[in-house]
Amino acid sequence: MEPNFDDECFSLEDLGGEMANLLGNISIRNAEIAKDPHGQEVLHVRDPHALIQAAGYLKFTRGKKNEAIYFRGQSETYSTLTPSLFRGIGPNQSAQSKRVMEQNRFIAEIVGKADIFSRFPQFAHEPLLQHYGLSTTWIDLVDNIWVALWFASHEAHVSGKQSQYLHFEKRMPATDHEFAYILLVAADSSQAGPPGLFKGTETELVDLRVACPSIFLRPHAQHGVLFRRRGKGNLRPTDYSDQIRGVIRMRLSDALSWLGEAKTLGIHTLFPPPYYDQGYKILLDGRFENSRKVGSILIVGA
Repeated sequence: MEPNFDDECFSLEDLGGEMANLLGNISIRNAEIAKDPHGQEVLHVRDPHALIQAAGYLKFTRGKKNEAIYFRGQSETYSTLTPSLFRGIGPNQSAQSKRVMEQNRFIAEIVGKADIFSRFPQFAHEPLLQHYGLSTTWIDLVDNIWVALWFASHEAHVSGKQSQYLHFEKRMPATDHEFAYILLVAADSSQAGPPGLFKGTETELVDLRVACPSIFLRPHAQHGVLFRRRGKGNLRPTDYSDQIRGVIRMRLSDALSWLGEAKTLGIHTLFPPPYYDQGYKILLDGRFENSRKVGSILIVGA
């Protein structure tokens, strides 16, 4: 039997066609529609109950349409959702093909030197390496709203010739942008093929918790999944933003307060050092050549 929601809290109706922000169809206590800097609608929430309820609304309603909803935390919103491999090249197909070729060469080098990759499916190799720093055709998402909130309220800083040194710092409400954002992104939910791979007509998604062994600890700690739009041959769209089903916004000060100081949501847990993350140690010990275009295995510092 389906839940019977309180009409004062939820207004569940047939959504019909796609909308830029499906959260505009609901009414939740301590939440209201606002505009982001690009003039796009976002749902501003003022307590953690509203955050969970909004996310759950789309999980529930889009599930009926064979879509699974995942989360992406960001410090700001953008007009596009472009995978890291395609950033800065626009719709140029020749440049896209060259990037993909260089990425494939880099992946082949890593896989050829690290025997661990022979123990899990090839379809998971590229998404897994994205989690450890490689620029790919995939977009990082998580299946845990608190992990998404952590990424929305922390800032990544890089240094080094190939930006291979990564460091996270907590954003400061007094000096940083005022808000934190969580994107709710849809992927086709039908599973076609091996465990961990969800491949539909519009998207494909890899759940790294299923597809990869936990010797690679980071994606398991982050509840990490990777998705991308499908294309024709080796070419695919360079903007995946039409898979965004809603954006939730909260004040940065609220986000930090809701997260608190739990050790389970800290850098040490979400980015386990190589002492704990043996897969990460294998990648670091390989000393693979950095690439200006497709990145490197990132070295995460405290």
